[in-house]
Amino acid sequence: MMTTCFNLAAIAIAGATGSLCRYGITAAAAAIPGGSSLYGTTLANVLGCALLGAITALHLGDSEAMERVTLALRVGFLGSLTTFSTFASESATLAGEGQWVPTTTYVLANLVIGWAAFVVVSGWVKGWA
Repeated sequence: MMTTCFNLAAIAIAGATGSLCRYGITAAAAAIPGGSSLYGTTLANVLGCALLGAITALHLGDSEAMERVTLALRVGFLGSLTTFSTFASESATLAGEGQWVPTTTYVLANLVIGWAAFVVVSGWVKGWA
């Protein structure tokens, strides 16, 4: 029971931190001249994929504390930093407006660049270890 409580607390704290980071990234992207929340969502998603690649490649250990840290980072922080629901909503809005080139670019940027970030960073981290 105590382990579950500690895990939930770690996820909650990391999740709050990830949410604040995501908000900051999106606000900064929208504040740049010519920027928009679409750039912020893409940046948050790609950054999250890269960080997940690094965490996946690292073996932080099998102790209960390291498992909790990994859970907090993966589920809490990265779960809050990245957002599939916003990505889906924004791409559906673009498509609904008939903006097919921006829709396609946005979807491909999130999926392909996100996947590439995961693979590349994971490979780099494995090379360092």
